[in-house]
Amino acid sequence: MKKKIVALMLAAAMSLSFGAAFAEEKPVRTDLKIYTDLEPKDLDKDVSVGTAVMFRNLYGNLYRLDSNNRIVPELAEGYTVNDDCTVYTFTLKEGLRFSDGSPLTAEDVRYTYTRDMEAKLDYYTTFESVEAPDERTVVITLKEPNNSLLPDMTAEHMAVMSKAAIEGGMDVANLPTVTSGAYTVEKWDKENHTIYLKSNPYFVNGEPAIRDVVVYHKLKGSIADALLNGTLDYASDLSNDAEDLPLLKLAEGIDLMPYDNCSWNFIALNQEKPHYADDNVRRAIACALDLDYIISAAVDGQGTPAPLMTTGAITGYLPGFNDSPYDVKKAREYMAASAFPDGFTMTLEIGDASGQKVAEAVKTLLKEIKIEVEIVPEDGYVLVENALSGQYDAAFLSYSMYSGQISHVIPLFSNGELHLSRGNDTEIGDLLQRSLGVDAEERDELLKQAYTMMRDKWSYIGLFWVTVYDAKVEGLELTEPVVSEKYILSNMYWAN
Repeated sequence: MKKKIVALMLAAAMSLSFGAAFAEEKPVRTDLKIYTDLEPKDLDKDVSVGTAVMFRNLYGNLYRLDSNNRIVPELAEGYTVNDDCTVYTFTLKEGLRFSDGSPLTAEDVRYTYTRDMEAKLDYYTTFESVEAPDERTVVITLKEPNNSLLPDMTAEHMAVMSKAAIEGGMDVANLPTVTSGAYTVEKWDKENHTIYLKSNPYFVNGEPAIRDVVVYHKLKGSIADALLNGTLDYASDLSNDAEDLPLLKLAEGIDLMPYDNCSWNFIALNQEKPHYADDNVRRAIACALDLDYIISAAVDGQGTPAPLMTTGAITGYLPGFNDSPYDVKKAREYMAASAFPDGFTMTLEIGDASGQKVAEAVKTLLKEIKIEVEIVPEDGYVLVENALSGQYDAAFLSYSMYSGQISHVIPLFSNGELHLSRGNDTEIGDLLQRSLGVDAEERDELLKQAYTMMRDKWSYIGLFWVTVYDAKVEGLELTEPVVSEKYILSNMYWAN
C-alpha cells in the first residue's frame, strides 16, 4: 500500500512538473493585428496624418518625445548650439544601422535633410545648410535663430532615411524595405487597404517584441466584433461618438485607453466683419461660453476645456493660462461697452454632426448676451475653403497640433493663409516668433506676454480638446502609456 501511495505521489509530482514545464514553454505571441482609419497616401513624407503615424514606426529621429512629453535622444547621442541658436551640432550614437544592416551615418542625415529642403517641407524653411564633417557629426545652420529646433527634430517628417537605399532605387513611397526605425514594410496591399510590417533587428532601441504587424485601414465588419472575435488586437483613435464604443466599454477582455487628441476645437471670428472687429464683442463671446456645458452637450463630457491651444502636450506650454474665462456677468458688461449693446446675428458655419451639437450649445449660451446664432451646415472642404479665403462670418473649426510645437501656432496669428481671424494686429504672432530665437528665460517671458494677449484679444474662441480612445485586447501590454493618436508599435508586447 505504501508503495502504491508513493507511486501516486511521484506520478502527481511528475505531472505537475511536466505541466509547469509545458506552461513555461508556451510561446509568447510576437504578431499583432491593428486597425486605424488614418490611411497614408504614400510613405515618402507626404504631409497627411496617416503618413506621419506610419513614419513614427518606420523611421528613427535624432530625438523623440517620450510618454511624459520629454525630449530624449534616439539616433543622436547629444548636441551643442551656438549662442544665438543658429548653428546646431549633433553627435550620432555609435554603431547605428539601417534595417538591412548597413551603417547609418551623418551623411544619411545630411542627405535626408537636404532632400527635404529641396522638397520645401515646412520643417526645413529656416535651414540654411546641413553638413556632415565626419561619420558621426551633423551640423545644421539656420537662416534665423530657432530655439525650438530640438523639439522640431522629434516630428515624424524629420526622420532619417538611407541615402544608399534611395539612390539604389528603393520605392520609398510604396515599399520602404530599408528603414531606420523599428519596422520595415514587407507588403502594401492597397486594394485591400492593408500594410504588412516586419521588425527591424538593428533598431537603435533593440528589436521590438512584436515582430510581425498587419495594419488594417478598412474593416468588413465592426471594430467591436473584430476585437472580440480575434480579427484585431488593437484599434486606434476611436472617437467618443463611435458606434462601437458603448459595447467595448462593457465587453470583457477589452481595455480602453482614453486620452485627449491633438486637434484644438475653436470658433474663428472674421474680424473683417464690424461686430468681430470690436474687442469687447470678442471678449463677451469668450466669457459667455461655458466650456464644460459645451463639452457635456457636444461630446458627452468626453473632452478637456481649451480656451487657448496651449497644453502640456506642446513645447511652449506655460501653466496658468488655460482656465476657462466663463463669466456671464462680465460677458454682459463687455457687450454693454461694445458698439453692439443690443446684439446681432452670428452666422456660424459647421462641418459635421458633432459641429451641430457644438453650435446648438453655443446658440443657447450666446442668447444670454443678445447674440442670435444662425447655424449653417457646410461640407467639410467648403467650410475650410471659406475660412481660408475669409468668406465667412464665424466658423467652428479644428486645428491639428500634431507637431507638438508652439511654432505650429504662429500662422494663426501672422499674415498669411492661416490667419483665419483676418485681423490687422499680428503682435501675438510676432511675440511667438521672437520666442524662438532667445534663451529659455526670455522665451518664457515672451510666451507669457503672447498668452496674456490671446486671453485679452480673443482672436480665436477656444473650446476643447476631445477625448478619444485606443482599444486593445487583454494580454497586449504597453511599456509606456498612450499619450497621442500616434500609436507606437515598438511600445507593445504580449504578456506571458
